[in-house]
Amino acid sequence: MIRHHPADTTLLACAAGRMPPAHARVIGVHAALCPHCAAGLAAAEAAGGALLEALAPVALAPDALARTLARLDAAAPEPAPPGFDLAALASGRWRRVAPGIAIMPLMARDATDSRLDLIRVAPGRALLAHGHSGAETTCVLTGAFTDGADSYGAGDCVETDPAVAHQPRALPGEDCICLIAVTHHLRPRSWLGRVVRPLLGM
Repeated sequence: MIRHHPADTTLLACAAGRMPPAHARVIGVHAALCPHCAAGLAAAEAAGGALLEALAPVALAPDALARTLARLDAAAPEPAPPGFDLAALASGRWRRVAPGIAIMPLMARDATDSRLDLIRVAPGRALLAHGHSGAETTCVLTGAFTDGADSYGAGDCVETDPAVAHQPRALPGEDCICLIAVTHHLRPRSWLGRVVRPLLGM
């Protein structure tokens, strides 16, 4: 059962297109697993559409057509990450970063200094204690983890900001696989973490 959901303000920001793409991707995956948040996201999008329809028409800029045609020749946007078929992920581009911990990069850092990764943690293993210099949005795909204050299972969405310091640990059972969007960088609490962080790019 999904117990943790993104804040209403997060759903509104996602619907309005005001979130970095990596974070919006995590919210979209959570919404695909959570009927409650899917309905909230749809309601926010409908409200935004109604507000747009209520706006008075505005004349196009004189160069609107030229700018539109120029965009046709622009480079194609980065393709969306693949779907999350967990059987396929087992043979994907996992990179071992510590005993029992592996990472699979999905989206490189973008103009918002955000990136998207999958992380797989074996039962009982813990990440290094760390804080954050920006937002982190996580959706649990399989397994479960605890951060000492609460526990999170499949489908749960966790939002973290610079005020939070934690050390997630995978709970007993299956591997904990999470989809994680991070803006800026983690702030490790130990000398080892400060050495390892640049290698991970997180």
